[in-house]
Amino acid sequence: MKRYQVYLNPNSVAILDELGESIDVSRSKLIQSVIDGIAYNAAKIFSAMKIQPKKTSILDSLAGSIKVKGNGKTNFAQNIDEIYLSD
Repeated sequence: MKRYQVYLNPNSVAILDELGESIDVSRSKLIQSVIDGIAYNAAKIFSAMKIQPKKTSILDSLAGSIKVKGNGKTNFAQNIDEIYLSD
């Protein structure tokens, strides 16, 4: 854990102290538990809000943008085995 300094409302601290005494938990443990709970829930919300990837990539817009002179093959990915096994 790393130490942080925060400023708290005195009324909130008094309530935390009363709660801590009644359940025998320190103020710092109460604050850690609350912040951990908020962070956990926020992480769940953020992961649920992730935008699903599009079916197309931004790189797909580049397809065909390069003009090659001649009638030679330009789709080398289809013939990758021929390229690497041509030795």
